[in-house]
Amino acid sequence: MLRDERTERILQYVTRNGFARIQEIMDICKVSRPTVLRDLRQLEQEGLLIRTHGGAKSIRKTTAFEPRQSWKENQRAEDKRKIAALAKELVEDGDTILLDSGTTTLMLARELATFKNITVITNDIMIAMTLSGNDDIQLVMPGGQRRKGVYSLIGPFAEMILGQLNVDKAFIGADYVDLERGITNSNIEETTIKKTILDISKKTILLVDSSKFNSVGFVKIADLERVDTVITDEGIHNMPPLLDQMIERNIDVRIAR
Repeated sequence: MLRDERTERILQYVTRNGFARIQEIMDICKVSRPTVLRDLRQLEQEGLLIRTHGGAKSIRKTTAFEPRQSWKENQRAEDKRKIAALAKELVEDGDTILLDSGTTTLMLARELATFKNITVITNDIMIAMTLSGNDDIQLVMPGGQRRKGVYSLIGPFAEMILGQLNVDKAFIGADYVDLERGITNSNIEETTIKKTILDISKKTILLVDSSKFNSVGFVKIADLERVDTVITDEGIHNMPPLLDQMIERNIDVRIAR
């Protein structure tokens, strides 16, 4: 297991349970005690958990926990790149697309940076900066208030502007995905934007790496069946019941390789 994947799994486990012993982490990640200690030290230095005698405890044992964006950008980067490359294949000449705020959609923006004859709507400052140098892309930002600590624009003004638009395809992200609880997020303010995006789009594509599955966040965005396509990575093969159940529910699942 790669280091980024391992530290993400540790953080999710500690956050979900409030506390984890070193032996538990060793069993989950199949690594040695010194490796676990190094990982816990790194996560504590990044302000994501607190080391204790014999383990680690969560800073916030709550479904509202949300890591900093700078940390999320470095997690599962290769998987996100593959997801973005597969998502790019769904973009056609003349499309009006919407890129939701997030690290995987930012990867998709980089894939689209040389495209021509498309319109891109985004509420993400970093995505807008990535595409702003290409005059062949018509770039639209709804405005709004910047969320503290991240690059997304939120608030009633952003929702009002988005609500007036019509979109061919929306590419959205999410903090967590669960078959029964649906697509959920940690932040309630950003969730209202995502719901607006679902309402204005003819087709919605959910971009999530496999670590996001089987967990639940603070606020529900929508049922999983509400999106047209789910693009994820090969880690989904390690969750055979989940993959089978999504297929049984006629959810279009595409796996990036």
